[in-house]
Amino acid sequence: MKRDAKAVAAGIREGWSRDKPLDLNRATKDQLMTLPGIGSAQADQVIAGRPYDQPSELVSKHILPKAKYDQIADRVTARK
Repeated sequence: MKRDAKAVAAGIREGWSRDKPLDLNRATKDQLMTLPGIGSAQADQVIAGRPYDQPSELVSKHILPKAKYDQIADRVTARK
């Protein structure tokens, strides 16, 4: 039952991210971890690399490999 509740919560967070892109400059660690393939350590790296002018800086700043960035590119933005 707990596992089902966690799956539902994860689905709700994922749906939120798809409808409204996550701002890399303001997102919390927990919000970043809702992105596919982003774990605790990478969320910390994203936060440490702030601010971003554009989401693709995750690749140019060597925070994420291009393949992983491509998985989340449509779910993130970088607002100032």
